[in-house]
Amino acid sequence: MARAGNVLILVAVVVGAVGTVRAADSGPAARDEIQRFVRAYIDANNGADPTAILDMVSRKPDVSMAEMGSINRGWDSIRAELDKLAGTQGTHTVSLGTMDITPLGPGYVLVVASMSVDLAAGDNQAQLRGAMTLVLEKSSDKWKVLHEHDSLHFPMGDVLGGGQD
Repeated sequence: MARAGNVLILVAVVVGAVGTVRAADSGPAARDEIQRFVRAYIDANNGADPTAILDMVSRKPDVSMAEMGSINRGWDSIRAELDKLAGTQGTHTVSLGTMDITPLGPGYVLVVASMSVDLAAGDNQAQLRGAMTLVLEKSSDKWKVLHEHDSLHFPMGDVLGGGQD
């Protein structure tokens, strides 16, 4: 009987610990921390700073980014793609809309946000609307991007054979 009581206490402690971790990823303080991380990530992208961006990306082998029809898997592939950003500061600015944050389990969250991208090339300017999805993981008390997917809505007039948008 004492053994059954010890097992029950152990189960209660484990369940309580898992509940605490989940609560830590979904409370108001965690939400603010995640929003600050995402805004800093966007600021690093807007600054075209590959080093700052890569500091916020997970080094796990299954890290990935999908944007503009291209998929990069693995940290080295993402690094090679981000190196192309060097020297492009001022050509684009991403602004986020509302962020929806959904806990995915202990140490993981899903962030979905609308976004607008202001593009500038010489005297030409354009604004595109889109969406960004991030899967973040908390590792060593820091949030890191495990997966990013961006999609943009192109006006139908800009698409071959498309009508007016």
